[in-house]
Amino acid sequence: MKPSIIHSIVICLAALTLPLMVACSSQEESLLEEISEATLYLNIEPVGLTRAGIATLPDNEKMHNVRVIVLHENGTVEHNRYYALEGSQVQKFILLKVTPNEKKKIYLFANEESVSAMEGVAGVNSTLTAFFNNYTEGMPGFEAAVSNLYFAPDYSGGKPIPMSSMYEINFPEKGNFDGTFYVIRVATKFMVNFMNWRGEEVIVENFTIANHADKNFLMAHVNDSEQNEELFNGKTWIDWLKEVSDASSEDDDYATTEAAGWLKDYELPEQADKEKTYTHGRVTVGLPTVDIDNPNNSKPGVAKNIPVFYLPESKSPKAGATDGEQEYTLTIKINGRDEPFVCKLPNLKALFRNTHVVVDITMYNSNEIIVDVIPYSEVKLEPEFGL
Repeated sequence: MKPSIIHSIVICLAALTLPLMVACSSQEESLLEEISEATLYLNIEPVGLTRAGIATLPDNEKMHNVRVIVLHENGTVEHNRYYALEGSQVQKFILLKVTPNEKKKIYLFANEESVSAMEGVAGVNSTLTAFFNNYTEGMPGFEAAVSNLYFAPDYSGGKPIPMSSMYEINFPEKGNFDGTFYVIRVATKFMVNFMNWRGEEVIVENFTIANHADKNFLMAHVNDSEQNEELFNGKTWIDWLKEVSDASSEDDDYATTEAAGWLKDYELPEQADKEKTYTHGRVTVGLPTVDIDNPNNSKPGVAKNIPVFYLPESKSPKAGATDGEQEYTLTIKINGRDEPFVCKLPNLKALFRNTHVVVDITMYNSNEIIVDVIPYSEVKLEPEFGL
């Protein structure tokens, strides 16, 4: 099995032709009747969300609603538009009439209903939707307020994963704006695969991952530093992340990711507890299917339900590191064995938002633990457990 980490959860906005936009909705049709010289065409869709072996995207990783907030050059709100989608979707077309010949900031959000309690702004202790609804057209102060927002996520029960991003554009004096934008998932995703080559069923009493944070910002806080400037090489951090994601999706090779580098210089809320431990309960791993005559047809036993869970973006500093490198610890308690298996996850040098960590745990009749991690496409861990 190839090592893998999905790190490309994005939303794409691109200029569209007018005939395509006419069919979008009655709201867009009414705008077309009074179209001006300055129109922003948006095609919003998740990009790069599936890979080999992942046929469909779960509903909680799709868009259930979209909000677009456009700020004038002076920072006041030009548009604050919310679009409810019919179920989980992977595409939404939008057009907006805008004031030409000025710099604008475009804020993009998806699945805001999953954020039930915001923190970070005086007087704000409400849902994210209530916060957004306070900013009507012409109001100032949105940029500073939204930048400070943070929250303790709850992704239980299949709640959709929030997404966010911000872009600055120079809108022309005449004509339409053509561009592509991406929105990034706030959460990190973990998927744990157990593969049993032992001659008996294996009971995993529990496993843990440490240390992660319990809160994260709504908007990514990527530092404007020399380290990041060198990493991004003239790109925005979102465009850099998109390129790295595309490259790692095509080539499940750690060398590809390592050559691209790691986004390590970002911030978490000061109020976040950065030393939380995630604990997953009992997992039953079945017997392997062994074909003695044709060994290549043999298959390992697997868990009936693959553990999948979501954690906030985190920063667990590696001891002695001077460049922001991080380190995370996997601990697995096997039934019938007194001592748990504990290992650091190599090659996982940061846990920035939108990272998908795939943990492949292979169980043999030895006492070795071998872990291999490839970031930005899927993070693959391959501990080999002897019992």
